[in-house]
Amino acid sequence: MDWAHERTRLLPKSGVGVVPPWLVIAPPGNPVIRLDLRALDQIRIRPADEPDETGDDSEQHDPLCDVILLCGDLEIAIYVADGPEAAERVVQEAAPLTREATGLAAAADLSQLLIIGNDAVLQRGDYIQVGKVTFRTSEVRDYALQGANLPLPDGSLLQAAMALLVVAAAGRDAAAPK
Repeated sequence: MDWAHERTRLLPKSGVGVVPPWLVIAPPGNPVIRLDLRALDQIRIRPADEPDETGDDSEQHDPLCDVILLCGDLEIAIYVADGPEAAERVVQEAAPLTREATGLAAAADLSQLLIIGNDAVLQRGDYIQVGKVTFRTSEVRDYALQGANLPLPDGSLLQAAMALLVVAAAGRDAAAPK
């Protein structure tokens, strides 16, 4: 697919949008990130009265702009700078593709769950592999707890918590009754 063309379908400020079955995130200066929505348990807006669990009060923003991705025990917030209405539109388009809506018992193909540029993000034992770069899963968790990004060889970045979605989906599916 021509992702340069697909960028025109994304929100102008945040570079976020739904191109089924993908949640697409195209941050400026970084490769396109595609997340298969069929592997998420749920997607929703953070309610205004729900605290941001990162504890980072330095960036004050409307919690109604936080799109919450849920997969197993993992919850990730994606900030949509285009405003609450745009965030709600992303959720409305994405929610019908999630496991909660479809009733799918297992995630979509985990080898294609999360793709950055042309590189799949894969779990290999105690490691997470992004293209030719490998990180210890514990290292990725540490980055995620700090709200940090994983540095990739071409100078681009990947939100560490996004990489943990692959681990969360695999763990959830392994624990599911057969």
